[in-house]
Amino acid sequence: MHIAYAIDVHHQTAGVAVGEPGDFKFFSSGPAFDGLEGRIFRSLEQVSRAARELAVTRRVRGFASHRR
Repeated sequence: MHIAYAIDVHHQTAGVAVGEPGDFKFFSSGPAFDGLEGRIFRSLEQVSRAARELAVTRRVRGFASHRR
């Protein structure tokens, strides 16, 4: 039986990780996290870390583009 876990980043739902320990597939809940769509992770911590890193990267890029 597969279980779904909500992945939240900065009070925003990034998506859902579905699977069993050792195999979690990410489903994005919005365009900001589409870069992780369909990726397989070995743990929920890896899913959360990837979502946080993507959010930080997008924020830094957005800040840089507004400064031009």
